[in-house]
Amino acid sequence: MKKLFLIFCITLTILFSKANVIQANDFAENTANTRIAASLYMLNDLGQRDVIALLKGQNATGKPIRIMFRNLAIYGAGDCEAFTTKTKAGSLVIFINEEHKDAPLEAIACLIAHESQHHTMTNTKQEELRAWLKEVSTWNAFVRKDPLVANSTHPLIKRENKIAKLNAKDNGRGGAIEQVIAQNPVYAGLN
Repeated sequence: MKKLFLIFCITLTILFSKANVIQANDFAENTANTRIAASLYMLNDLGQRDVIALLKGQNATGKPIRIMFRNLAIYGAGDCEAFTTKTKAGSLVIFINEEHKDAPLEAIACLIAHESQHHTMTNTKQEELRAWLKEVSTWNAFVRKDPLVANSTHPLIKRENKIAKLNAKDNGRGGAIEQVIAQNPVYAGLN
């Protein structure tokens, strides 16, 4: 009888620990979109715990960051891949250009990793550099895991490959990316 009770307790412990793992990785508070959720699971599986923590609420607002596809042209940002904004309620939202809703999940995940770095909303060139470096390090991790992902002709994959090549020019120190940011008119008003 004691053995049966012990087996029962161990089984319950295992079941509840698995339920907690599933719950800990639930991204319903971040998105209702299945492709975005799949990209978030990929970030989690890749070990991007810092990005996941920011998205879950360990950020400047203390609230989960919502993520969705949107027509960015209505915000005057049709040429942008994605951007982060603060709502009237004080939470953050990452808008990904809806033209990328069919992009490979790894590329969507890289955009999310980039945008997660804007949680402080400081709008500085240093913040932008940090975001680009997080994006490229995430991309490089995906490529190390599966080199074939870099072979797609999707515009976001081309972007990721271009940033990776740019970053490799100076052995990942970020100087080449910093130059691009400094020369880009989109970032001209940043300190």
